[in-house]
Amino acid sequence: MALFVSDASAFSDLDDTTVRETVHRTLGQLGADECYARAAEVFGDRPEIAQGRIQWARELCARAMAPALAGAAA
Repeated sequence: MALFVSDASAFSDLDDTTVRETVHRTLGQLGADECYARAAEVFGDRPEIAQGRIQWARELCARAMAPALAGAAA
C-alpha cells in the first residue's frame, strides 16, 4: 500500500532500489495505518484508477521485495 499511495508515477517502471526506497520513505512519513486509509479512500472515490495503480504497485513490489525476502529466509 505504501507504493500505491506514494507520489511515484504509475507510468514509470521503477527499478528495484527505487521501489524499496519509495516504500520505506512512504511508510516512514505516513505509517502503515495512514497508507491503508489513503488507499481505501482512493478505492472508494476512484476505483477505476485504483485498480490499475494497485496492480502496478503489486507487480513492482513483488519484484523488488523478492530478493530481500529470499535473503531473510536464508
